[in-house]
Amino acid sequence: MTRAWRRAAVVALPFVLAWAAVLAVFAALRDRLPDRLATHFGPGGQADGFTGLGAFLPVVTTLLLLPGLIAAALALRSRTALGAQRWLVATGYGTAAMLGYAHIVMLGVNASAARAADVAFPLWHLAVSLAVAGAVGWVGWLLAGRDAAPAGEPGEEIGPRLPLRKDEAAVWTRGVGSPVLAVLGAGTTLLGVVLAVATDATAAAVLIATGLISAALCRCRVTVDRRGLSVAPWFAPRPRLRISLGRIEEATSRDARALTLGGWGYRIQPGRRALVLRSGDALFLRLVTGKEFVVTVDDAATAAALLNTLVERGRTTTGARG
Repeated sequence: MTRAWRRAAVVALPFVLAWAAVLAVFAALRDRLPDRLATHFGPGGQADGFTGLGAFLPVVTTLLLLPGLIAAALALRSRTALGAQRWLVATGYGTAAMLGYAHIVMLGVNASAARAADVAFPLWHLAVSLAVAGAVGWVGWLLAGRDAAPAGEPGEEIGPRLPLRKDEAAVWTRGVGSPVLAVLGAGTTLLGVVLAVATDATAAAVLIATGLISAALCRCRVTVDRRGLSVAPWFAPRPRLRISLGRIEEATSRDARALTLGGWGYRIQPGRRALVLRSGDALFLRLVTGKEFVVTVDDAATAAALLNTLVERGRTTTGARG
Protein backbone atom coordinates (compact mmCIF):
# COMPACT_ATOMS: atom_id res chain seq x y z
CA MET A 1 0.00 0.00 0.00
CA THR A 2 1.41 3.40 -0.99
CA ARG A 3 1.73 6.27 1.47
CA ALA A 4 -1.18 8.12 -0.16
CA TRP A 5 -3.48 5.12 0.24
CA ARG A 6 -2.37 4.68 3.86
CA ARG A 7 -3.27 8.30 4.53
CA ALA A 8 -6.66 7.79 2.88
CA ALA A 9 -7.28 4.72 5.04
CA VAL A 10 -6.32 6.57 8.22
CA VAL A 11 -8.66 9.52 7.64
CA ALA A 12 -11.58 7.33 6.47
CA LEU A 13 -11.23 4.73 9.26
CA PRO A 14 -13.29 6.47 12.01
CA PHE A 15 -16.22 7.13 9.68
CA VAL A 16 -16.30 3.52 8.50
CA LEU A 17 -16.06 2.17 12.07
CA ALA A 18 -18.80 4.54 13.30
CA TRP A 19 -21.07 3.48 10.44
CA ALA A 20 -20.40 -0.21 11.12
CA ALA A 21 -21.17 0.25 14.83
CA VAL A 22 -24.50 1.99 14.10
CA LEU A 23 -25.36 -0.71 11.56
CA ALA A 24 -24.65 -3.46 14.10
CA VAL A 25 -26.81 -1.82 16.78
CA PHE A 26 -29.60 -1.24 14.25
CA ALA A 27 -29.55 -4.95 13.30
CA ALA A 28 -29.61 -5.99 16.97
CA LEU A 29 -32.56 -3.72 17.85
CA ARG A 30 -34.46 -3.97 14.56
CA ASP A 31 -37.41 -5.95 15.96
CA ARG A 32 -37.93 -3.48 18.82
CA LEU A 33 -37.83 -0.27 16.80
CA PRO A 34 -41.02 1.59 15.86
CA ASP A 35 -41.91 2.23 12.21
CA ARG A 36 -41.20 5.92 12.79
CA LEU A 37 -38.02 6.82 14.65
CA ALA A 38 -37.49 9.95 16.74
CA THR A 39 -34.37 11.48 15.20
CA HIS A 40 -34.44 15.10 16.36
CA PHE A 41 -34.84 16.41 19.87
CA GLY A 42 -35.65 19.80 21.36
CA PRO A 43 -33.70 21.69 24.05
CA GLY A 44 -35.28 19.57 26.78
CA GLY A 45 -34.45 16.30 25.07
CA GLN A 46 -38.02 15.58 23.92
CA ALA A 47 -38.54 14.27 20.39
CA ASP A 48 -39.71 16.86 17.86
CA GLY A 49 -38.53 15.35 14.56
CA PHE A 50 -39.06 11.89 13.06
CA THR A 51 -37.71 9.66 10.27
CA GLY A 52 -39.19 6.53 8.76
CA LEU A 53 -37.47 3.30 9.74
CA GLY A 54 -36.64 2.53 6.12
CA ALA A 55 -34.97 5.90 5.62
CA PHE A 56 -32.79 5.71 8.75
CA LEU A 57 -29.93 3.63 7.33
CA PRO A 58 -29.63 5.62 4.06
CA VAL A 59 -29.48 8.84 6.08
CA VAL A 60 -26.87 7.47 8.49
CA THR A 61 -24.84 6.04 5.61
CA THR A 62 -24.82 9.45 3.93
CA LEU A 63 -23.92 11.26 7.16
CA LEU A 64 -21.01 8.95 8.00
CA LEU A 65 -19.66 7.41 4.81
CA LEU A 66 -19.92 10.46 2.54
CA PRO A 67 -17.61 12.61 4.76
CA GLY A 68 -15.27 9.63 5.04
CA LEU A 69 -15.21 9.24 1.26
CA ILE A 70 -14.51 12.94 0.76
CA ALA A 71 -11.74 12.89 3.40
CA ALA A 72 -10.16 9.84 1.74
CA ALA A 73 -10.29 11.48 -1.70
CA LEU A 74 -8.61 14.61 -0.34
CA ALA A 75 -5.91 12.54 1.35
CA LEU A 76 -5.21 10.71 -1.91
CA ARG A 77 -4.77 13.98 -3.82
CA SER A 78 -2.78 15.76 -1.12
CA ARG A 79 1.01 15.65 -1.03
CA THR A 80 1.05 17.01 2.51
CA ALA A 81 1.83 14.53 5.29
CA LEU A 82 -0.82 13.85 7.91
CA GLY A 83 1.63 15.08 10.53
CA ALA A 84 1.06 18.60 9.18
CA GLN A 85 -2.72 18.08 9.35
CA ARG A 86 -3.07 16.65 12.84
CA TRP A 87 -5.81 19.05 13.91
CA LEU A 88 -7.89 18.20 10.85
CA VAL A 89 -7.43 14.47 11.35
CA ALA A 90 -8.24 14.71 15.07
CA THR A 91 -11.36 16.76 14.29
CA GLY A 92 -12.49 14.14 11.78
CA TYR A 93 -12.01 11.33 14.29
CA GLY A 94 -13.86 13.24 16.99
CA THR A 95 -16.73 14.14 14.67
CA ALA A 96 -17.17 10.56 13.48
CA ALA A 97 -17.15 9.29 17.07
CA MET A 98 -19.69 11.86 18.21
CA LEU A 99 -22.04 11.10 15.32
CA GLY A 100 -21.71 7.37 15.84
CA TYR A 101 -22.37 7.62 19.57
CA ALA A 102 -25.37 9.91 19.07
CA HIS A 103 -27.01 7.55 16.57
CA ILE A 104 -26.39 4.50 18.73
CA VAL A 105 -28.01 6.23 21.72
CA MET A 106 -30.83 7.38 19.44
CA LEU A 107 -31.55 3.78 18.48
CA GLY A 108 -31.44 2.73 22.12
CA VAL A 109 -33.97 5.31 23.33
CA ASN A 110 -36.29 4.52 20.41
CA ALA A 111 -36.18 0.81 21.23
CA SER A 112 -37.10 1.54 24.85
CA ALA A 113 -40.18 3.66 24.08
CA ALA A 114 -43.69 2.52 23.22
CA ARG A 115 -44.21 5.34 20.70
CA ALA A 116 -41.82 7.60 18.83
CA ALA A 117 -43.59 10.65 20.23
CA ASP A 118 -42.71 9.49 23.76
CA VAL A 119 -38.99 9.19 23.07
CA ALA A 120 -36.68 11.41 25.13
CA PHE A 121 -32.93 11.86 24.67
CA PRO A 122 -31.22 12.15 28.10
CA LEU A 123 -29.10 15.27 27.93
CA TRP A 124 -26.25 13.75 29.92
CA HIS A 125 -25.43 11.79 26.78
CA LEU A 126 -24.21 15.08 25.27
CA ALA A 127 -21.42 15.24 27.86
CA VAL A 128 -20.56 11.60 27.23
CA SER A 129 -20.48 12.16 23.47
CA LEU A 130 -18.04 15.06 23.94
CA ALA A 131 -15.82 12.85 26.10
CA VAL A 132 -15.93 10.08 23.50
CA ALA A 133 -15.15 12.58 20.74
CA GLY A 134 -12.17 13.89 22.70
CA ALA A 135 -10.78 10.40 23.33
CA VAL A 136 -11.18 9.24 19.75
CA GLY A 137 -9.88 12.59 18.46
CA TRP A 138 -6.74 12.00 20.52
CA VAL A 139 -6.30 8.64 18.77
CA GLY A 140 -6.55 10.46 15.43
CA TRP A 141 -3.94 12.96 16.63
CA LEU A 142 -1.54 10.16 17.50
CA LEU A 143 -2.10 8.29 14.24
CA ALA A 144 -1.53 11.45 12.19
CA GLY A 145 1.73 12.08 14.02
CA ARG A 146 3.14 8.78 12.74
CA ASP A 147 3.19 10.22 9.23
CA ALA A 148 6.32 12.34 8.82
CA ALA A 149 5.83 16.07 8.41
CA PRO A 150 6.85 17.55 5.04
CA ALA A 151 10.05 19.39 4.46
CA GLY A 152 10.09 23.13 4.92
CA GLU A 153 8.61 25.46 2.35
CA PRO A 154 10.85 26.29 -0.60
CA GLY A 155 12.47 29.67 -0.70
CA GLU A 156 10.58 32.63 -2.06
CA GLU A 157 11.10 33.43 -5.72
CA ILE A 158 10.85 37.09 -6.65
CA GLY A 159 9.30 37.57 -10.08
CA PRO A 160 11.30 39.70 -12.53
CA ARG A 161 9.81 42.90 -13.93
CA LEU A 162 8.30 42.74 -17.40
CA PRO A 163 9.88 45.19 -19.84
CA LEU A 164 7.00 47.48 -20.85
CA ARG A 165 7.23 50.83 -22.58
CA LYS A 166 5.51 53.78 -20.93
CA ASP A 167 2.69 53.74 -23.45
CA GLU A 168 2.42 49.94 -23.64
CA ALA A 169 -0.44 48.06 -21.95
CA ALA A 170 -0.51 44.41 -20.92
CA VAL A 171 -3.07 42.05 -19.43
CA TRP A 172 -2.44 38.66 -17.87
CA THR A 173 -5.30 36.26 -17.13
CA ARG A 174 -5.62 32.61 -16.14
CA GLY A 175 -8.45 30.31 -15.16
CA VAL A 176 -7.89 28.02 -12.18
CA GLY A 177 -10.12 25.24 -10.92
CA SER A 178 -10.40 23.22 -7.73
CA PRO A 179 -11.53 19.58 -7.90
CA VAL A 180 -11.49 19.57 -4.10
CA LEU A 181 -14.03 22.39 -3.82
CA ALA A 182 -16.13 20.83 -6.59
CA VAL A 183 -16.30 17.52 -4.70
CA LEU A 184 -16.93 19.25 -1.38
CA GLY A 185 -19.63 21.43 -2.90
CA ALA A 186 -21.44 18.52 -4.52
CA GLY A 187 -21.10 16.29 -1.46
CA THR A 188 -22.24 18.93 1.03
CA THR A 189 -25.20 19.92 -1.13
CA LEU A 190 -26.22 16.26 -1.49
CA LEU A 191 -25.95 15.78 2.26
CA GLY A 192 -28.10 18.86 2.83
CA VAL A 193 -30.77 17.59 0.42
CA VAL A 194 -30.86 14.23 2.20
CA LEU A 195 -31.28 15.94 5.56
CA ALA A 196 -33.97 18.25 4.19
CA VAL A 197 -36.01 15.24 3.05
CA ALA A 198 -35.42 13.12 6.13
CA THR A 199 -34.88 15.24 9.23
CA ASP A 200 -33.87 18.78 10.14
CA ALA A 201 -34.59 21.51 7.58
CA THR A 202 -32.50 24.16 9.41
CA ALA A 203 -29.29 22.14 9.36
CA ALA A 204 -30.06 21.12 5.77
CA ALA A 205 -30.33 24.75 4.67
CA VAL A 206 -26.90 25.52 6.16
CA LEU A 207 -25.32 22.53 4.40
CA ILE A 208 -26.95 23.35 1.05
CA ALA A 209 -25.82 26.98 1.26
CA THR A 210 -22.27 25.88 2.15
CA GLY A 211 -22.24 23.41 -0.73
CA LEU A 212 -23.45 25.97 -3.26
CA ILE A 213 -20.82 28.50 -2.12
CA SER A 214 -18.10 25.86 -2.48
CA ALA A 215 -19.37 25.01 -5.97
CA ALA A 216 -19.38 28.69 -6.92
CA LEU A 217 -15.73 29.01 -5.88
CA CYS A 218 -14.57 25.79 -7.54
CA ARG A 219 -13.33 27.70 -10.59
CA CYS A 220 -12.21 31.32 -10.86
CA ARG A 221 -10.50 33.63 -13.34
CA VAL A 222 -7.51 35.62 -12.08
CA THR A 223 -6.61 38.79 -14.01
CA VAL A 224 -3.77 41.32 -13.75
CA ASP A 225 -4.08 44.61 -15.59
CA ARG A 226 -3.60 48.37 -15.09
CA ARG A 227 -6.22 48.33 -12.33
CA GLY A 228 -4.43 45.68 -10.27
CA LEU A 229 -5.44 42.12 -9.43
CA SER A 230 -8.99 40.82 -9.77
CA VAL A 231 -10.54 37.41 -9.13
CA ALA A 232 -14.01 36.53 -10.43
CA PRO A 233 -16.03 33.28 -10.21
CA TRP A 234 -16.45 31.11 -13.28
CA PHE A 235 -20.14 31.79 -13.81
CA ALA A 236 -20.17 35.62 -13.86
CA PRO A 237 -17.87 38.69 -13.89
CA ARG A 238 -19.32 39.65 -10.49
CA PRO A 239 -19.07 39.37 -7.56
CA ARG A 240 -15.40 40.14 -7.99
CA LEU A 241 -12.50 40.51 -5.58
CA ARG A 242 -10.16 43.36 -6.57
CA ILE A 243 -6.86 44.60 -5.13
CA SER A 244 -5.80 47.88 -6.72
CA LEU A 245 -2.19 48.67 -7.65
CA GLY A 246 -2.03 51.35 -4.97
CA ARG A 247 -2.58 48.72 -2.27
CA ILE A 248 0.28 46.47 -3.46
CA GLU A 249 3.82 46.83 -2.16
CA GLU A 250 5.35 43.88 -3.99
CA ALA A 251 4.32 40.67 -5.76
CA THR A 252 6.18 37.38 -5.61
CA SER A 253 5.50 33.78 -6.60
CA ARG A 254 6.34 30.44 -5.06
CA ASP A 255 5.00 26.95 -4.55
CA ALA A 256 2.46 26.61 -1.72
CA ARG A 257 0.54 23.78 -0.08
CA ALA A 258 -3.19 24.29 0.38
CA LEU A 259 -3.13 23.17 3.99
CA THR A 260 -0.30 25.53 4.92
CA LEU A 261 -2.54 28.36 3.71
CA GLY A 262 -5.40 27.17 5.91
CA GLY A 263 -7.20 24.79 3.53
CA TRP A 264 -9.29 25.17 0.40
CA GLY A 265 -11.58 28.14 -0.25
CA TYR A 266 -11.34 31.74 0.95
CA ARG A 267 -9.17 31.63 4.07
CA ILE A 268 -8.67 34.36 6.67
CA GLN A 269 -5.64 34.17 8.96
CA PRO A 270 -3.84 36.79 11.07
CA GLY A 271 -2.04 39.06 8.61
CA ARG A 272 -3.09 37.04 5.57
CA ARG A 273 -6.05 36.37 3.33
CA ALA A 274 -5.93 33.70 0.67
CA LEU A 275 -8.05 32.20 -2.09
CA VAL A 276 -6.87 28.60 -2.19
CA LEU A 277 -8.11 26.42 -5.04
CA ARG A 278 -5.33 23.85 -5.06
CA SER A 279 -1.71 23.27 -4.05
CA GLY A 280 1.08 24.40 -6.35
CA ASP A 281 2.08 27.68 -7.99
CA ALA A 282 0.77 30.70 -6.05
CA LEU A 283 0.85 34.50 -6.31
CA PHE A 284 1.78 36.28 -3.07
CA LEU A 285 1.01 39.98 -2.69
CA ARG A 286 2.62 42.01 0.09
CA LEU A 287 0.29 44.92 0.69
CA VAL A 288 1.21 48.44 1.81
CA THR A 289 -0.55 47.68 5.11
CA GLY A 290 1.98 44.93 5.82
CA LYS A 291 -0.61 42.20 5.31
CA GLU A 292 -0.53 39.54 2.62
CA PHE A 293 -2.94 38.24 0.00
CA VAL A 294 -2.40 34.90 -1.77
CA VAL A 295 -4.13 33.24 -4.70
CA THR A 296 -3.11 29.86 -6.10
CA VAL A 297 -2.85 30.05 -9.89
CA ASP A 298 -0.63 28.70 -12.68
CA ASP A 299 2.09 30.94 -14.16
CA ALA A 300 2.10 33.07 -11.02
CA ALA A 301 5.65 34.27 -11.80
CA THR A 302 4.44 36.12 -14.90
CA ALA A 303 1.55 37.64 -12.95
CA ALA A 304 3.94 38.79 -10.22
CA ALA A 305 6.36 40.28 -12.76
CA LEU A 306 3.60 42.24 -14.51
CA LEU A 307 2.19 43.47 -11.19
CA ASN A 308 5.61 44.68 -10.04
CA THR A 309 6.09 46.54 -13.33
CA LEU A 310 2.66 48.16 -13.12
CA VAL A 311 3.15 49.07 -9.46
CA GLU A 312 6.51 50.72 -10.21
CA ARG A 313 5.01 52.55 -13.17
CA GLY A 314 2.23 53.88 -10.96
CA ARG A 315 4.71 55.10 -8.35
CA THR A 316 6.83 56.79 -11.01
CA THR A 317 3.78 58.54 -12.46
CA THR A 318 2.64 59.66 -9.02
CA GLY A 319 6.12 60.96 -8.18
CA ALA A 320 6.36 62.91 -11.44
CA ARG A 321 3.03 64.58 -10.81
CA GLY A 322 4.05 65.44 -7.25
